[in-house]
Amino acid sequence: MLKKRKNVRKIIVLLISIVGVLFATNVKAAKIELPEKTDHEIVKVYLFRGAGCSHCYDFLTYFSDKFKDYEDYFQIAAYESWNNSTNQKLMLAVKKIVGEEENGSVPFIVIGDDYKLMGFGEKSGEEIIKAALKAYQDENYTDIVKKAIKDNNLSPKAETIAQAAKEESISVKDEYTKTDITEVYENHSAKKGLSDGAVIAIVFGVIILGFAGLVVLSRK
Repeated sequence: MLKKRKNVRKIIVLLISIVGVLFATNVKAAKIELPEKTDHEIVKVYLFRGAGCSHCYDFLTYFSDKFKDYEDYFQIAAYESWNNSTNQKLMLAVKKIVGEEENGSVPFIVIGDDYKLMGFGEKSGEEIIKAALKAYQDENYTDIVKKAIKDNNLSPKAETIAQAAKEESISVKDEYTKTDITEVYENHSAKKGLSDGAVIAIVFGVIILGFAGLVVLSRK
């Protein structure tokens, strides 16, 4: 009988461990809190990039499976600026506006009129998301890139995050199902994955059923 109880305890510990792994894998522990949706215009996160640029690749990799979570608040517009002269003129014009050195260095990220970033590091992704969500809540949000295009009479070539990722051979992944949805997103018709609430409900359901089964087993 004692041996049987020990085995039951081992099974319980194993079950908790498995559920913990599933929970950590499927639910983002520190997901950034989203503001209330309003009639504010969708914020643009501008990425000036270069083909083959390693830090631009890091940006695209980071956002390729996250951008859909924030598409009601901000969208990413990418401009390849090493091989497209018009895109480069736009980048230099924007750098002049924000006080950056007017050179070809990328990645160069701009949001509104008060956020700029050269390069892309370990903590840059979360910083950019927070800056974009802050801009979404700003009644005085000003799109300086849009203004620069108009003021300089430019016709740059913009890419969606999916298009830019594809150019760098990065697959756009659904964050939950890990299904390749590059082509779908280029047509703006991707399906949503399971919500965090749904995943949490499933995990707790597994826990309850597991413990119920163990109780029944222990009584036999």
